[in-house]
Amino acid sequence: MRYLDLFEEYLCAFLIALMATLAFINVIVRYLTEQSLAFTEEFIINLFVLATLLGASMAFKRGAHLGVTFIDNLLPTKMLRWVAGLVAVCGIALFAILFYYGVDMVLQEYESGMVTYSMALPMWWFGLSVPVGSIIVVIRIIQATVVELRALDAKIGEGAK
Repeated sequence: MRYLDLFEEYLCAFLIALMATLAFINVIVRYLTEQSLAFTEEFIINLFVLATLLGASMAFKRGAHLGVTFIDNLLPTKMLRWVAGLVAVCGIALFAILFYYGVDMVLQEYESGMVTYSMALPMWWFGLSVPVGSIIVVIRIIQATVVELRALDAKIGEGAK
């Protein structure tokens, strides 16, 4: 998983830097020539989808997603195992649905031969970020759940002593 850790972080940082650079260049060109670079907006939007899914994946890895600790604080530690499992099942279901519809979208784009408006690139190239990103997020949900369950088991074991 260490390779995936580095891959996510470096790719996400690269995508954000690339998007910022393209947006900046577009602003400068628009200011100097009063015309826009049409491909930049299209490219940035498509890269943003992948960067968002990578960011969600990294947040699961770090346990940085919003949680309702108020409920966790009311429940006994043994019950938190069930809550962690339920949260994982819901997250996996959400991204499995996103994966399913992402694959469907990519297949439709591929079969129809759709291309991007300004760059004339196949749309399915950019559409692949949805199912691929969903798989990465599901891997991170499973990984985060295993870590959380191990921590809860340790906490339960300490309470038994």
